[in-house]
Amino acid sequence: AAQGRHPGALPARPSPTGPQADGARCLGSAMNYEHFQLEELRVEHHQVKEVLRCVLHSIVYQRMLGAPPPRKAAEVDSTLFEVTYLAVDDPEVRGQVEERIDHLAASVDKAGDARAQVDLSFAERRRRKGLLGLHQVEERVCWERWSLPLHVRAAPHDREAERAEAHAALEAALVDRLHAVVSLCSEKKDHLPPIDCLAPGALAVEVAATNTAEGWGLELFKRMLQATPPMPAVN
Repeated sequence: AAQGRHPGALPARPSPTGPQADGARCLGSAMNYEHFQLEELRVEHHQVKEVLRCVLHSIVYQRMLGAPPPRKAAEVDSTLFEVTYLAVDDPEVRGQVEERIDHLAASVDKAGDARAQVDLSFAERRRRKGLLGLHQVEERVCWERWSLPLHVRAAPHDREAERAEAHAALEAALVDRLHAVVSLCSEKKDHLPPIDCLAPGALAVEVAATNTAEGWGLELFKRMLQATPPMPAVN
């Protein structure tokens, strides 16, 4: 990947005053969770999977920083863009993310020329007594959500020059969104769950796209928030 395209390692851009960063904005707390809205990306069908891969892996990695057990970062070169991003160096974690990406990309492929929104949510899984206390039911309390709007073009540009120009514009916009992810994850930490709110296996991640939703409880994340993750500043 080209130098200068590593949002996980390069200094984050200076944040403007207020809950907004270039390429994203914080919508504030709603229903007791923090909501981050990334700016829309214009993509073609063959770019959807790689865009989701760059963004979703980056968010999951950032929210696992500092959480026990210690995990290494894997530098991943995009197969489509001159971008290098950071992912959790754990085959099981990455496999779970890739499975959701495949599902979402397939869903978008069926949509034609359309706008879609992909949401990535982190939630605490709680057990409570059900009706009359005869059994236990699980509830999920969301504490963070990320939204990525996509404008998917059904047909590629006709001319080579137009395709190259659109690809370059998307690549620049993607880097911008990844910088926004790093900045917001570093700055917005007060809402992260404290240790006494989390039991083993208490973390779940949900990924949803327009008109589709798949919940995926990640048991392998149960050690992720044994303590409130100290999100290091991006120097």
